[in-house]
Amino acid sequence: MKGYTLILLVMAGLLLLIPLPALQSPPSAPPVSDETPVESRPQATTPPDPVQGDDMFRILVDDTVVELGVREFLIRTLAMEMSPTYHEEALKAQAVAAYTYYSRRQKLQQKSPDPALKGADFATPDAAFPGNYTAVGLKKKWGDAYDTNYNKICRAVDAVIGKTITHNGELIDACYFALSGGSTESAAVVWGSDIPYLQAVASPGDVLAPTCESRLSFTAADFKEKLTAAHSDLTLGDDPAGWLGELTHSSAGTVTAFPVGNLTLTGGQVRTALGLRSACFTVSYDKEGFAFTVKGYGHRVGMSQYGADYLARQGYRYDEILTYYYKGVTVQ
Repeated sequence: MKGYTLILLVMAGLLLLIPLPALQSPPSAPPVSDETPVESRPQATTPPDPVQGDDMFRILVDDTVVELGVREFLIRTLAMEMSPTYHEEALKAQAVAAYTYYSRRQKLQQKSPDPALKGADFATPDAAFPGNYTAVGLKKKWGDAYDTNYNKICRAVDAVIGKTITHNGELIDACYFALSGGSTESAAVVWGSDIPYLQAVASPGDVLAPTCESRLSFTAADFKEKLTAAHSDLTLGDDPAGWLGELTHSSAGTVTAFPVGNLTLTGGQVRTALGLRSACFTVSYDKEGFAFTVKGYGHRVGMSQYGADYLARQGYRYDEILTYYYKGVTVQ
């Protein structure tokens, strides 16, 4: 009994030597309010890897050069370019593609500066960027889903920050777009330059998108007005039924020749003039006018964002998505 009493006295003495703060429970995280800066909000993210090269992007917005750290730039870019409802592996793929794309533009600008950029690396990619993609702008855009969406985007960015896509040791022109009509297109067809890593690949998940196919109709008068406004040398006869010749398509569905009146336009030219969602289309004519059926949305070169989400949901990792859409590349 005396031994037991001695043990209790020793333990009591040791407790008196332990600093009081060590016995207290850890402080809780500060509450998050709408006024809390994005950077101060608690994030369930992994520590970012070191960023390669320049850790700042300089963006020309109107006449002002705005500087953004790479992480903040990627968070805002990802929020602009891809829905946060997409799979996290697709978000990672988009973050790597965007970082590669803008890093390449930065390097090209550093190598051969364009005075029009006033010292910036590139001009704003969107009229609303980056201003509408601050914490305040995203809160308005996402409402109650802000914290969930923001944390998801941060996790994706932090998981891949600093990673790039290269071909033969050089940063690639990592083009991407919203949605194909079932196949991406080669750069050779769309822009006339054969780029080894920008080839047409099947993107079957895109056809599952509810917006994969769109339709747009024009009266003969509207059709003529829009095309002649874009091509002043276009001459059309009196009978609209005879305005069009037979369209030519690439194997991936892009219109490569659009014979109209005295001209033969590309699908891209027609898309621009008429405001079509892509250059993958068919057209028919009846007494009501010209009806276009369009597949996909965007230039269709490089990575399909909807297709990336589909592949991610089939179990593809972000690097597998990137090497699927960009041929012969390395992700590191």
